[in-house]
Amino acid sequence: MKTCIPPCIILFVIYICYLSLISKHINPYKGEMQVLPVLRSHKEYIKSVNHNLNVDNIPKAHDDVPNKLKLLDLTPIRLLSLPIYSSKRGRPAFAPEDMMRTYIAMTLCGITSPTDWVNDYLKDKSGFYAIISGFVHGDVPSVGCMYNFTNRLLNIPKYCKENHIRPKRKRLTRTQKNS
Repeated sequence: MKTCIPPCIILFVIYICYLSLISKHINPYKGEMQVLPVLRSHKEYIKSVNHNLNVDNIPKAHDDVPNKLKLLDLTPIRLLSLPIYSSKRGRPAFAPEDMMRTYIAMTLCGITSPTDWVNDYLKDKSGFYAIISGFVHGDVPSVGCMYNFTNRLLNIPKYCKENHIRPKRKRLTRTQKNS
């Protein structure tokens, strides 16, 4: 049985990559900076999920989600998110690829609120949702960390707009100018 990733998730990942590309040498986040943890490859993520995931604890409604997440290699997000993290100071952050993976898992499970996702799913007794997101059971991001990650990503276009960094404008043709 083939598993496919919904187009909305693919578009979301492409959008995040685009935002990171237009902010190549920009640090839009003016608050507390965080240090990134050591990069974990996609193969290591798959090994971790296969090793830690107990087949008996997989909810029937979401049994296809781990296979979909295994298809999606999010390690390039690390390079694209370097401008919004510090390399020298601050507390250790959760890996941006794991944070993005947990948002994708949240979407695949049909949850729309990060608050509900953290409180009801990531902190559940089985640890299923924490493991498929790439976290260790019991060491999951807080609700504030989820919103902080969202703010980091969403502040990139705001920063570009404030500093007059704009994407190239499409030229109008003569007929469009006259109408």
